[in-house]
Amino acid sequence: MQQLSWSDDMMLRAEGPATPLQIQMLLIYDPSTAPGGRVTFKGILEELDARLHLAEVFRRRLTELPGGLHMPYWVDDPNFDLEYHVRHIGLPQPGDWRQLCIQVARLHARQIDLRRPPWEITVIEGLNAVPGVPKGSFAMALKLHHCAVDGMASVQMIAALHDLAADGPRPAGPDRPWQPAPLPSTADLLSRTAVNAALHPVRVGRVVLSSTPKIVRGLLGVPGKLVGGVVSSVAEGSRPSFPPKTRFNETVSPHRVFEARFHDLADFKRIKARVPGATVNDVALAYVGGALREYLAGHDELPEESLVAACPISLREAGDESAKGNMLFGRLQGLGTDIADPLERLATIAASTAASRSESEHSSRAQLLELVATLPTALLGVTAKAASVLPFSGPTVANTTVTNVPGPTVPIFFHGARLLRAAGLGPLIGGLNLCHVVASYDGILSISATADRDALPDPARYAECMDRAFDELLAATG
Repeated sequence: MQQLSWSDDMMLRAEGPATPLQIQMLLIYDPSTAPGGRVTFKGILEELDARLHLAEVFRRRLTELPGGLHMPYWVDDPNFDLEYHVRHIGLPQPGDWRQLCIQVARLHARQIDLRRPPWEITVIEGLNAVPGVPKGSFAMALKLHHCAVDGMASVQMIAALHDLAADGPRPAGPDRPWQPAPLPSTADLLSRTAVNAALHPVRVGRVVLSSTPKIVRGLLGVPGKLVGGVVSSVAEGSRPSFPPKTRFNETVSPHRVFEARFHDLADFKRIKARVPGATVNDVALAYVGGALREYLAGHDELPEESLVAACPISLREAGDESAKGNMLFGRLQGLGTDIADPLERLATIAASTAASRSESEHSSRAQLLELVATLPTALLGVTAKAASVLPFSGPTVANTTVTNVPGPTVPIFFHGARLLRAAGLGPLIGGLNLCHVVASYDGILSISATADRDALPDPARYAECMDRAFDELLAATG
């Protein structure tokens, strides 16, 4: 048994029917590299079954404590059924990109059944008219609840499902057949809760004594360091300024749309080279800023002030290959939507992100998360629920989310089929109903948009704005 961390538990408590907190990866494969040039659904099930032992998340589910007294535990699912988690659909012909996006968005909008292991794979056949993808290709939509994994952990999970060669041997099986551990009794869960409650003051004292002085010093610099100039420093005598409200800061409906664009990573590197100190992620932020500027201007809704992105940052240490849950910290970043020149926008973003990459900032954020984790679970739950209301009933905190998920740098294969494209879908919360996922794989960078249908009723138009933003950045390189 393993208890959820406080951050994973927050993902459960903040969820609502219109805001399922789950992430999804869209993976597109070319079956021509597989034995015989084809991949069957039966073969996919066999491949998955042979790899279940490589990631604990596949066969564990949650068990709640009576009355929600404490954070739930992960336990083995005694009724695990692979065929429940793996589904199979086909696109109506011609099987084009727009049809695929519609299906993926519908899958993303449906809540995962948390009475079972919190993941699903939907195999999508009939991709016969998707640009840049061979006819007869298929896709897998891998959906995971955010309480189980963050973006980095999902990449590690995907790595467990793939090989580095089309004819690579399957990994060695487990030493003995999997048998679920017995489910804990109510008495066992209550006793664990009592022990945790008794030890809580000790843990709190240790964390507070070691972290509070550093955290207090760090918080003094929050306006300038973590918020990237978005919120003015009260110490300077100015009133805090918040980003303007847009169509992406309203109540979220249960319906989703999805779009993505794929670009050569080499082009992003060429663009970043034009601005000293810039990173590929800075270019992605300038790209998103350009797309939002183009889209909102087209609807006569572009504010004079810059829009702001909430940027989750992974706090995993280098070399951490565990599949444990969420280790994220958020940072607010201006997107330069008030700047027409693409390179000037990139330079402004690069200058404000430089401070967030320091090791001391990384350490302060990790300590801050430890300090928050000492709060009672019930209080964190109330805070999570409030967070889903405040963004659209009070000041706007951010206009969109932009998260970066680096993937494998070389080709990988599933059941012999080569992975051609990878894109991500992120969760939406109340008042923040547009999420961008930047994902890299094998020299290709994808930038995708997951949005509430009411906020983005014309996703194809937004995709055109993404293309325009990229073209402007690339043209500026000369």
